[in-house]
Parts: sequence; structure tokens; C-alpha cells
Amino acid sequence: MANQVEWVGDVTIVHSGSTERAKQDIDAIFGVNEISTGSKHLSMLVTMFGPGEFSNAHYHIDHESALYGITGSVHMFWGAELEHDLILSEGDFLYIPAFCPHKSFNRSHTVDARFVTARTDALEQERVVVVPEIDDGRCDARVDYLD
Repeated sequence: MANQVEWVGDVTIVHSGSTERAKQDIDAIFGVNEISTGSKHLSMLVTMFGPGEFSNAHYHIDHESALYGITGSVHMFWGAELEHDLILSEGDFLYIPAFCPHKSFNRSHTVDARFVTARTDALEQERVVVVPEIDDGRCDARVDYLD
């Protein structure tokens, strides 16, 4: 067979486990990562914001993140001083560059917000850095709540 490629590792299915609290102070169902599959460069999980919940301000050391909105909507603030913002809703894709501080708020007080999250970090939680110096309430009054 021409162009045969060799690979390392096995195709692996990960059955959804229990919800855990992530370092970002939100709930998550961890799926693909180094521990569950032996992945070297990728993690994939479901991140969840309960009604009215929000993450802490944080960034990811040297790793990019991508999200896809499953249900609900969050208002995300980003930048060195959380000076920029955007709204991510069902069906939206979002890219977050490495080292970019961000903090997200569920826009609903009655409905969960859930996202498929992928990161170029197979260790997932090991390189999350919480940034308390900008997590001082500066975004609270700017959140565009739905209800």
C-alpha cells in the first residue's frame, strides 16, 4: 500500500464521567486528555456554567483553546485588563489564543450554558493560571444578562 503511515497509540473511546470542578471554577466533564487516552497534544471536555455562574479570570500557558456553544450563552471578557468582550451562544465557535486572560459569565439566571472545549494541551488543567489581580469585579456591571 502506497503512502502507508505508522501511528502511535490506540483509537480510544472515553465514556462520559461525572462532573468535576475545574481550576477555572466551573463544572466540567473531562473527556480526551493525556490521562484518559494517552493524548500528547490535545484535550477535549464539556464545560458548564450553571444559572448565574461565572468562571474566575484565568489564562492557559502556551496553549490555544477552541469552544463550541451547545446550549445557553456566556458573556466573555478578555484582554490584559479584561477590557474586551463578546457574547458566545449556541452554535457559535470561539478561539482563544494562548496566554490571553479571560473570564466568562452565564447570561441566564435560569438556564445552564454548555460548551465543547478543545485545547492544545493534553494535560488540560496543569497549565491553567488564575489571575486574581484582575478578578476584582471589574466586569460585573458590564454583563449583558438575558433574564
